[in-house]
Formats: sequence, C-alpha cells, structure tokens
Amino acid sequence: IVVKYRLGLSEEGLSSDAQIRSNGVSRMFSEYSAKAEAESLTSNGGIAPLSFKLVRANSDPKKHVTLQWGAGGITYVPQEKKAERRARIETALTDDVADPMTAVLRIGTAGEDPCPSVQQVFDGRDVYELSLSDKGAGKLDGESAWRWPVRVCEVNWTPIAGRAAEKNEPRESYEVSFAAVGDLPNGRTLWLPVALNGKLKGIRFDAYASRIKRQAVAEGGAESGE
Repeated sequence: IVVKYRLGLSEEGLSSDAQIRSNGVSRMFSEYSAKAEAESLTSNGGIAPLSFKLVRANSDPKKHVTLQWGAGGITYVPQEKKAERRARIETALTDDVADPMTAVLRIGTAGEDPCPSVQQVFDGRDVYELSLSDKGAGKLDGESAWRWPVRVCEVNWTPIAGRAAEKNEPRESYEVSFAAVGDLPNGRTLWLPVALNGKLKGIRFDAYASRIKRQAVAEGGAESGE
C-alpha cells in the first residue's frame, strides 16, 4: 500500500489531501485506491473543520463521501439509510467532532507535544473517539525516512455511533510516532505522523514514511510524505 500526504499552510487556514493505492504484489489480489481532501480554518481557538471529501475505488465501484460544516451543524452525503442508526449518528455529531484529517491536524498543532489528546471524529459512516496517551520520546529504526527524534503516542480507538458501534467492535489500540516537522504562523510546533503500527478493526499494520519532502508554495508552505 502506498500513501501520499500533502499539507498546505496559509494564514487563513489549512488544506490537506491524501492518496492511498495498492502497489506491488497486493495489486494482484485487490485493486484499491482512495483519495481524501480536507479544508480547515485556523483561529486563536484552534482548528475548525470546513469540508471533507473521500473517494474510494475498489475495482469498478466507487464510493463518495462528502462532509460539510456550517451554521446549521454537520451535513453528510450519502446519509445513513437506517433511521435508528442515523438518529444515533446525528446525536453524536457534537460541535467538537472533526473529520479524520482535521483531527490529525488538531493533534499535531495543539501545543508542544501531540499527546495526551482526545478527539471526536466522523468519517461519514462512523463516529468514534481517538484517545492519545504519551509513551515518551523515541527514534525510528529500519527503513523510515525520518531519522530524527519522535514522540510516541498510544492511540485508543473507541466507536461511538454508526456501524462499528452497532457491531460492538472492540476498543483497539495502536502506536503513532509524531515528528516535529516545522513551525506554524502562530509559532506553535507542527507535528505530523511518520510511523504507525498496531491493529485496527482486526487488521494488523506497520506503516512508516519512506520519503519526506518540504517545498515552498505561493501562499505558505507544504509538507508531503509517502
């Protein structure tokens, strides 16, 4: 699996996008790709989500998810068809809920360290909580492109509403290593994940950034990783 992530910074806000696709031997068994885009607004109060779009493609079928934040709350397309499940999701969509990519930025821009932190997240299908606890400083080994110190956080994933909650999927945990990749216009440190390992929804994974590139853009800076 190849993941490409890009972050654009400006004084008005943040834009981020990620692309995921199967690669190598895995393409023989499943042709999968996904692209996510998010727009967020920065202020003295932190980072507020504005929009999120996810397009998943597995062989021929394509699935689109669109989330919007506005004065009337959070709207999402497609809406959950089951009335009872939809009601539980809408009850769980409080003002603190963010999309997955904005949640990562909230974690990475909260202060001097990315954890401890608690985030409420909605991906268009499930509302869940990410609870991060500090596991201390560390350094990555192996093939990771990031050779400098990292902050290791243990992430606990707990479903709140949606399909995962109804299936009673167990609370699971995994580790994420965050790197201090730069400074934001407000002077805070920007932390981004450069390695993940553990188990989520029954799938064990071990991922790391194999390439990191910084480049200047017209309205700010960008950080990309693969």
